[in-house]
Amino acid sequence: MRFWSRKMGISSVLTLVFGGLVAVSTGALLFLSLENALESTRSDLGARLENLLGEAAEESEIYFQPLQTHAAWIAQKIIDGDLDPKNKDEFEDVVFGATSTLPQIAAVSYQYPDGTGLFYDAERSKLHEVIWPPEWRVRLNRREENPQVAPPSTGVWVLRPSVLDGLPNSTFIYPVRTPEGDLGVVAVRVNLELLSRSFAADATYREYELVRFILFDNNVVIGHPLLKDMGEIRRPTIDVIDDPFLKELESGNRFPLRIVGDIPGVETFALQTEEGQRVFALATDMSREAGGELMVGVHFDPRAGSTEFRRLISMAVTGGLLVLGSILVAFFLGRRAAAPMQRLADAALLVQENKLDEVKELPVGTVKELATAANAFNKMVEGLKERTKIRDLFGKYVPQNVATLLLSDDNTAQPQNAIATVLFLDLEKFSALSEKLEPADVVATMNAFFSDAVRIIEAEGGMVTQFQGDAILAVFNIPIPKDDHAAAAIRSGIAILDQLKVRDYAGHDLKCRIGINTGPLVAGAIGAEDRLSYTVYGDAVNVAARLEQMNKEFNTRILVSDETAKLAEIFEFKTIGECAIRGRQAPVEVLTLEN
Repeated sequence: MRFWSRKMGISSVLTLVFGGLVAVSTGALLFLSLENALESTRSDLGARLENLLGEAAEESEIYFQPLQTHAAWIAQKIIDGDLDPKNKDEFEDVVFGATSTLPQIAAVSYQYPDGTGLFYDAERSKLHEVIWPPEWRVRLNRREENPQVAPPSTGVWVLRPSVLDGLPNSTFIYPVRTPEGDLGVVAVRVNLELLSRSFAADATYREYELVRFILFDNNVVIGHPLLKDMGEIRRPTIDVIDDPFLKELESGNRFPLRIVGDIPGVETFALQTEEGQRVFALATDMSREAGGELMVGVHFDPRAGSTEFRRLISMAVTGGLLVLGSILVAFFLGRRAAAPMQRLADAALLVQENKLDEVKELPVGTVKELATAANAFNKMVEGLKERTKIRDLFGKYVPQNVATLLLSDDNTAQPQNAIATVLFLDLEKFSALSEKLEPADVVATMNAFFSDAVRIIEAEGGMVTQFQGDAILAVFNIPIPKDDHAAAAIRSGIAILDQLKVRDYAGHDLKCRIGINTGPLVAGAIGAEDRLSYTVYGDAVNVAARLEQMNKEFNTRILVSDETAKLAEIFEFKTIGECAIRGRQAPVEVLTLEN
């Protein structure tokens, strides 16, 4: 509640409103743009990963498919009786023709259920009669022991060692039955080094390393750029080849790739290892029947995808700068729009403090309502200045307070009745002095003295109503109320006497007599209809004037009535006595100040 109770400047309000609207609108637009850009980037990166993975799978398919076709062709010839596997020469001629056109064929074999059979080594172009060890023999299931007239279209893909060197190789197996009823298996072994060489031929993605690979049962590496020269590696598993990221495929820390959209059938993630971070994409190869799980995958440096990240960051930075710029523009517009109202508010404060001379004319802008307000305010200030000018001029001839009251719209200047204190002052022997002075010197001397006297009286809350020759009539508590009006009148009299002791006027030492009385008074504008004078009248005025004159008899400077003394107990008085006052039946007790 304290926050909301605090007043805010119009500039702050307009800036907050404009800036808030701009920030919300541009922020919403930026959010939607970033969201669309993020979704587009996710789709784009997902498509790129899918393409990279598809290229690896397609290259694998192109590599393996001819082998499947040749294996099926040989199996079909045996089933049809066009090839007798017992005839070694005929078998060698057929498989030689098949392997000579496909360099990825490493060997072709025919195996009987007892483990005996023929093995044609394509690399050496040599046929061997061999006996497979029991653990390397093909075990046919019930369906394969009763094959149809034609073999399956794809056969079964397995990873099995060579009977010659024990190296694991990819092999396509087709069960067959000869016309004579003999059961056997045609196997075509693949040279995996050639597949790895094709993977190594194009091993970059956006100038960064790209590794394509094929795994069997998540462990054995079938294809990998590092296997282009297999050498003596008898079983290339992920813990044997020198690929630190593939080694930690199962043990490393995986993080989801939120920047990549979902790809059906593809698993994407970032793998963090001691060697750094890599982006992985994995997919199970379902294109052929296999004796285990085949997985095609790629991994590459995440910096290869930095283009998309830089694009998003650039868009976010640009959008942020746009929002900031919009807020700054809104701040500028808010201050510019608030400037006329701020000038109006500042000028109104100066008027409130009655500093009209400091109020400058407000410029009239182009906004209709603000222009109307500025015009109205300028005219109001002009009227106030004119009113002040009249009051100041009027105040030179009537008391300033009276001038203010007469110019007001209320009825304060109407006749008033009040218990007030009257101070009557007269310069001593000034008539004789004025006879010796030039008229200008007389006026100058009187004006100088009256200025000091008026200043002192008004400082105590009194008001001079008349200048009577060299005399002053002043009242306290009317028309402006003042609680200690009697004491204020006495303080004024003392101050005036003290002033005369320390200053001369036009080179002349002046002295005065003062009479002070308290009683009922009537104050108001007196005179003709077209010419009035604000004055006070009543018996209290007459008594004050008589007290001033009685100072001559008692050789005093200030005389006060007992009515005044009763209201000014803070002073010490000395009683002069009861004195008869002309025009009054009852005498008045007269007092003077003790000191």
